[in-house]
Amino acid sequence: MRPIARRRTLVAAALAALALAAAGTVPAAAQGGPGGNGGKGGPHRPVYYLAVGDSLAAGYQSTPTGGHVVGRGYAQDLARTLGARAAQERRPFEFTDLGCPGETTGTMADGGCPYPHSFTGSQLEAAVAYLEAHRKDEVLVTIDIGANDVQRCAAGGTLDLPCALNGIEQVRTGLDRILGELRAAAGPHTRIVGMNLYDPFLAAWVTGDQGRELATASVQLSDSLNQVIGAVDARHRVPTADVAGAFATDAFAPTVPLGGQQVPLNVARILQWTNMARGDIHANDAGYQVIADAFLAKLPKLPKQHRK
Repeated sequence: MRPIARRRTLVAAALAALALAAAGTVPAAAQGGPGGNGGKGGPHRPVYYLAVGDSLAAGYQSTPTGGHVVGRGYAQDLARTLGARAAQERRPFEFTDLGCPGETTGTMADGGCPYPHSFTGSQLEAAVAYLEAHRKDEVLVTIDIGANDVQRCAAGGTLDLPCALNGIEQVRTGLDRILGELRAAAGPHTRIVGMNLYDPFLAAWVTGDQGRELATASVQLSDSLNQVIGAVDARHRVPTADVAGAFATDAFAPTVPLGGQQVPLNVARILQWTNMARGDIHANDAGYQVIADAFLAKLPKLPKQHRK
């Protein structure tokens, strides 16, 4: 494979073409979230929250001693906030997390998540069964998926363009299938919210000239992937939490102080809000709260007590 510096123009052109092609398949009328207010609420009507996706949904984090934990992520942060709101309205609240570390769009749909999980079959089958069982209820679903389809394409100081293009196409078709099946199973009071992704490979910036090349090229990959995620979400009337924007993914300026040097803002955010300082792409507690806040920005009134 040739170095990134010799391929930057090709990377930008190919990824932009793929993203534009995906966006062109989305009807203009599909923007925004689902309409309508759903059914009646009330002080005793339960609120349900279902989190689906990969390691971010599972709340995976490495530990300084080399181990890891799950269940300490954005879904738990959201559940605390939504549970508190439900309690203020005297409404029961139930949180279910199906997120599975290592999940790709393919394994989510067809099964095979490499991490121990609570469901048999695929995560999508489990989510569909959950939604069918709660068709008459008020349900929030959050989903993040797609990072594992492409993250292997930017490693070792190079960007594998064919791998990236193939991974983005897998996300486009896989997410389309996943959201289609979730939508078909969802009842009239179910809201589904997706998210785009931050770029952990920005951390390579601080390793030298080659790392800066990788960081720059990785943002092109991240932008193209996020355009595809946003386009597919919109096709299914699913609002997209702007995690990439919250992490300032495109902001190579201004520079800010970090660890005794000046680094671009996007690099600082990754090093402050993920565990990339020790090679772990996952968010830390602060980063997961940023992700939760990005979701909350898309559902500021949830859980919502519907009134006559």
